[in-house]
Amino acid sequence: MDDPRRQEQEFWLESLEDLDEELAAGDLDPEDHQTLSRSYARRAAEALRGGKGQPEQPDGGGRGKLIAVVVGLVLVGVVAGVLLGRAVGSRHSGDTITGNDAVTSVPGLLRNAEESAAAGDIAESIAIYDRVLERSPSNPTALAYKGWLLALEGQEAEAADVLADAVVAAPDYPDARAFRAILLYRTGDCFGAAGELAAFDATSPPEFIAQLVEAQGLRTNIALCQIVLQAEEQFQSLADLGLAADDAVAAARALWDPTSPSLGDPALALRVYEAVLADLPNHPGALTFSGVLLIQTGLDDQTAEGARRIHQAVEAAPNYPEARLWRAWLSIGLGQTDQALADLNHLDTLNPPAEITRLAADLRTRL
Repeated sequence: MDDPRRQEQEFWLESLEDLDEELAAGDLDPEDHQTLSRSYARRAAEALRGGKGQPEQPDGGGRGKLIAVVVGLVLVGVVAGVLLGRAVGSRHSGDTITGNDAVTSVPGLLRNAEESAAAGDIAESIAIYDRVLERSPSNPTALAYKGWLLALEGQEAEAADVLADAVVAAPDYPDARAFRAILLYRTGDCFGAAGELAAFDATSPPEFIAQLVEAQGLRTNIALCQIVLQAEEQFQSLADLGLAADDAVAAARALWDPTSPSLGDPALALRVYEAVLADLPNHPGALTFSGVLLIQTGLDDQTAEGARRIHQAVEAAPNYPEARLWRAWLSIGLGQTDQALADLNHLDTLNPPAEITRLAADLRTRL
């Protein structure tokens, strides 16, 4: 009989893939997808850790599987479809060469490759990119998109070589940097992926690519992967983690979500928050969510400290929606309905995200 833990792991991994397919088909909106993905990832991580937050076995097998769960959150197919569809507007300046024939010129071949990929003929698209590279061996679009299509076909080693050539040919080409970040992440090189993502940011990428990277949660997932790899190390600061503060907080929220407090890894999440606060004592996200964590989990018997942190978050950033939301939650629990109502009313003026609005409505029903 199969190991129940393995069965549970497989269930949540398959559920993550189903979410990707629903988003790609238009049956799930991005906000719902992000919320559900975080929830499923926490459940998968919980299964991988045996439900107790236990350390990985020395052979590293558990850790490798946990990284695989994190990697599974990237919506590879959606990324490919959107970027291929926008490739014409995102070509690098090095793409244009002389040629009058709209079919056999490099620009014409690139259009044909895009059309073939959009039609689902990946092999034909790769073959056309090879024709471009015969004429222009350092063409950045052909290299980047050939490498990405190879990755989609599971030829990751060859894809890695081609994408490496792409970033050498055009270090400021954001598509190549984004593709390489995703590939490195998928293959477990979280720190290499983080470096590529930093290089991507430095290119001042077009808005549609930047929004796509954010919408897929790539930045958070890479940060989460870095944290998981360092879980057994004694990190104490952002420098130790190699993360920006906001990325570290987002990853810690993926490790433990206050709306599902019985799941995830609160101890590791708290360590991340403490690392953020060691460098930035007034970071509103780290204050808010570490405060809620201390109250909900009872870790280290620091309920009073948790409440203090939530109040400090509001003082440090009065217009931070999450701080107002969770102070209202805290106030309701303490019977301070006037304070809760004041925070919820202020929250309404901030035009918060849909998830925050929904949680605030739930709190209002308790007043």
